[in-house]
Amino acid sequence: MIKVFVAGSSGNVGSTIVRTIQKTEGFELVGGWCKDAGQDLGTLAGIEPLGLLVATSLEEGLGESKPDVVIDFTATTVLEGSLKTYLKHELNVVIGTTGLTDEQIEPFKKEVEVKGLRWAIVPNFGLGISLVSEFIKKARQFYPFVTITDQHPNTMANAPSGTAGALADVASAGDMGEVASTESYPGVLGGKISNVQVFSQRLPWPGPYSGHEITLARQDEIIKISVQDHTSDIYMDGVFLTARKISEFPAGSLIRSLAEVMNK
Repeated sequence: MIKVFVAGSSGNVGSTIVRTIQKTEGFELVGGWCKDAGQDLGTLAGIEPLGLLVATSLEEGLGESKPDVVIDFTATTVLEGSLKTYLKHELNVVIGTTGLTDEQIEPFKKEVEVKGLRWAIVPNFGLGISLVSEFIKKARQFYPFVTITDQHPNTMANAPSGTAGALADVASAGDMGEVASTESYPGVLGGKISNVQVFSQRLPWPGPYSGHEITLARQDEIIKISVQDHTSDIYMDGVFLTARKISEFPAGSLIRSLAEVMNK
């Protein structure tokens, strides 16, 4: 039985994780932490009370519950502090919270290696995005032009999304097609991540909508790939696959994509 602590347990994804644990063989919920300290984790997730109350602090919750793995879907603003706490408690962690740059994550990589932990910091646990990323890697050698658009509700904390950044990194290998246009207004050609043009749209889409469109082009041919996710349920296969397999990775591993887990 894998004992799970959920950080961000009252959010869209966090509450879905709490519900999913109750019907997934081999997993046991042992605690959670979010802004709703003292409330029942089951009640917050919209199911029957579980007799497990939200911890008053991450430090306290981890100390009392002693989980095998933490699943973190919190917020960028608290993530760095949480990572330090996970190091202190020497825990394996599955992290879906986005917004930290590679530079911000880099200092933790050495600590994970030294302590022999296993961390998965993955910007998107959707199977669709993972499979599309593998296609992009193969296609880019033939298609020199690439742009990425990410779409989220106007309440999204960061722009671009971590998924858009990860897609840009994947698409960055190889020669880039030359765009001769000069911007008449700053930013109209999009921001650049790893030299890939990225556009962010923030509109009042209903629910936890997430959309990503990748456009690949060569002379006289354009490929458009659209991945649209309408509920947090679509992340559960990837999250729990990672939580189940993370202990199988070598000690000191820092996993950065769902593909690494799917291919293991």
